[in-house]
Amino acid sequence: MFKKLLAAAGVGGAEVETELFTPGVQPGGVAEGVIRLRGGKVAQDIAEVAVEFVTRVEHERDDHEGVRDMGFGRTWVQGPFRLEPGAVAEFRFGARAPMETPITFYNGRVLPGTWVALRTVVDVPGAVDATDTDPIGVGALPAQHVLLAAVERLGFGLRGADVEYGRIYHSTQTLPFYQEIEFGGSPRYPQLNQLEVTFMPDEQGMSVVLEADKRGNLWSASRDVLDALRVDYATLEQRDWAAELHHRLAGMASRR
Repeated sequence: MFKKLLAAAGVGGAEVETELFTPGVQPGGVAEGVIRLRGGKVAQDIAEVAVEFVTRVEHERDDHEGVRDMGFGRTWVQGPFRLEPGAVAEFRFGARAPMETPITFYNGRVLPGTWVALRTVVDVPGAVDATDTDPIGVGALPAQHVLLAAVERLGFGLRGADVEYGRIYHSTQTLPFYQEIEFGGSPRYPQLNQLEVTFMPDEQGMSVVLEADKRGNLWSASRDVLDALRVDYATLEQRDWAAELHHRLAGMASRR
């Protein structure tokens, strides 16, 4: 559906519509589509047409938690140019999803709590920028599938996921946020109440951060315990990841 752009005078603006040819993508993949602009009653100078991915990010500020939509992975499409009254312009595009794009699907299931879309931005000087936002599915990479399946084999139940503003300490992170995939506790590790898994993928592999809530006892309060490992795509199938994760999680559970 076409959406109105505001002209400089507030009336008679053009309209924008985006059609996605790619309903889903993986991190590092390319989303393809076409942007259509239709001129309104007055000519308009378009400074830029671009597309960007957007996700819902949780952030803390002044001890208050909030949620806002944050754009990332912006791709220039066209501009500058002049759109005459009633004229129609179409622009094909291919937008590459950054490797750290949050995933919304794993093993055929939606990950509750994470939302990703592709947003078209039309920059019109002297007017409010127009946007057209289309949700897009982001499927897990093969390495993410393997690690998440290993976590579930160890008895942790998938709860959902969220995206948090901030940085993972000592990581190769390039985006200003990261995704946490949340699991309930496992009977194999009664000392751990829950587990959060964060992936930091790049072209060759990915860092995996494990964060668990460790139960307190008579001598200590409950606290977070962390571990991290590196997964190389080239050797993914050569390791027993359930055994590797068990070794690390058992170590986290036994920490004093």
